Amino acid sequence: MATEELQVIGGEWYWGVRCPECGAMAAHVPDPSRGQGDSKMTTGKPGEAQVTMTCPNGHRFSAQTENLLRFEWGAQ
Repeated sequence: MATEELQVIGGEWYWGVRCPECGAMAAHVPDPSRGQGDSKMTTGKPGEAQVTMTCPNGHRFSAQTENLLRFEWGAQ
């Protein structure tokens, strides 16, 4: 499982999911398509089914890669 904490930039697009404890969005990897058109997450180990993330409030949790969403940081 990937365990990196991503440094995010306001206004940029990312693949991520909401923290189950506080509801804040946690980014996993940048979205190179910036939310436009069809896109698949291209970063990470091929076939990796689960990733570990840390939300901005410090909560660490795991998420299924199939549940990751594209979102613009700061727009949520």
